[in-house]
Amino acid sequence: MSPTSHNVQDYLPHEPIEPTVATGVDMIARADQGDSVGDGEKTLPQKSHYLFKFLREEKALPSKRLAGVMLAVLFLVMFLAGWNDASQGPLLPSLQGYYNVNYLVISTIWLANFAGFMTSGLTNVYISDSFGFGIAAPFGASMQGLAYILICWGCPFPLFVIAYVFNGFGLGLQDAQVNSLVTRLEDSSTKMFLMHAMYGFGATVSPFVSTAFVQHVSSRVYLYFAASLGLALITVLALVVAFRGRTETQIVGKRQLEIRYNKDGTSKEVDPTHEGGGSGGKMKQILTTPVVHYMAFYMLIYVGVEVTIGGWATSFLLDERGGNDNSGYVSSGYFGGLTVGRIVLIPVTKKLGNYLSIYIYSALVLVLSIIIWFTHTIVGNAICFSIIGVFLGPMYPIVMNVVVDILPGELQGGTIGWIASLGQAGSAIMPFMVGAISEKHGVWILQPFTVAFMAADVFLWFLVTRSSHRHTKRLKKHSLQGTSVEDKDTEKEDDNMMSNTPGVKEEESRNSASHQPEHERFSLEILSAPFQRENVQS
Repeated sequence: MSPTSHNVQDYLPHEPIEPTVATGVDMIARADQGDSVGDGEKTLPQKSHYLFKFLREEKALPSKRLAGVMLAVLFLVMFLAGWNDASQGPLLPSLQGYYNVNYLVISTIWLANFAGFMTSGLTNVYISDSFGFGIAAPFGASMQGLAYILICWGCPFPLFVIAYVFNGFGLGLQDAQVNSLVTRLEDSSTKMFLMHAMYGFGATVSPFVSTAFVQHVSSRVYLYFAASLGLALITVLALVVAFRGRTETQIVGKRQLEIRYNKDGTSKEVDPTHEGGGSGGKMKQILTTPVVHYMAFYMLIYVGVEVTIGGWATSFLLDERGGNDNSGYVSSGYFGGLTVGRIVLIPVTKKLGNYLSIYIYSALVLVLSIIIWFTHTIVGNAICFSIIGVFLGPMYPIVMNVVVDILPGELQGGTIGWIASLGQAGSAIMPFMVGAISEKHGVWILQPFTVAFMAADVFLWFLVTRSSHRHTKRLKKHSLQGTSVEDKDTEKEDDNMMSNTPGVKEEESRNSASHQPEHERFSLEILSAPFQRENVQS
């Protein structure tokens, strides 16, 4: 597929051309045509939220081959994220020596990361709605590359810390964009697990490279970030070439029309792409939905624990278990376990169900963490860290799949972005907490810290489970209220009249299913599917 050329007018805002992408069909719904919504009614066309004209143009969906290339590039983005997160643990002692700073001061890099992650979380919806995936994702990778440019020449420590603000912003934006897009792909649940397995793979490979730098060029260990810069530039180029500025709609097509019920019981079909009152309205809905907050704080703690273990396990084995430079390879074992868990536990997770799986995996992580706490063998601790990675692995993609199950389409992208960014914020703030406490009490506190916060996460998951079931029940109940009270009274009178007519009621009973509007039957199935699935699994 050849790139499309654009002139200056393509980049100027004017009347939108709504994308109505369909496989094998070249169709453009222009602004003067109007859109049909339930019962044959016509409404005024809704303006596209994209800033540039070429983002609003109709494009044929990618071919099967191009779609495969795009998926591979998404995997590359997650590989880069894993590479970044796992490198910090083995490098940390050498960076402390190079900058001559203690645990507390070196931990400020995670505060800088936190600032970047939170910025990306708050701006993701606006960036997505203005520029779409094909611009937002490469921009995020570019910000990550900028961070490596600032670091790789051994910059002064203040600039080293500032670079991590750009790093956090770039990682958070890419994480939000990629997770949101994958939820719209065919067989998204399995692809989500595999994509996050690529994160684990990147995190597995990275410590081998960073540990080699520590062993051979410990006085200039910052040169490691030149390798990271090369990987970031490859990622930017791959995103630009594969996606060519496409929006999510131009990649996977428009979302299906959804059935919405008014307070008076009437219904209509709406395009979820334009629901929510714009970017500000979407963020307001997201931030006022309780289950979103429970999942966000669950993710903040989960990712925080995941990255804290990967970041401080090397220092823990060096200081508390008498390890040597080879302790850096323990991070590879841990993140290797993370990768394995996200693949081999796919069928187990599907069998147990999303909610029960996390309870079981969390209990196993707690047991293994306690074993590390009270045993003092390097080999035993290293093995337990690896197994902890196996059971932590599936939790992130499980949460992303739950978001898709319980929230309407127009909120899924923004919610995933917000939750992912909060998770990345946890990966910044919690390692800093461990570093600050370790400076006074020693890095042995890693294990009680892990146990305490995993227990807190189990409680948060209980709140997620309860709220999501209530949320789904409300949706199911609301979908059943598709008829107003007056209509119900009329129907009751009609039923009484028809019951006095021989044969009419039996005929109505036989044909009621076929007389029900197809879009209403589809809506009921979609709204009740998550609730029914969890009942079957439990």
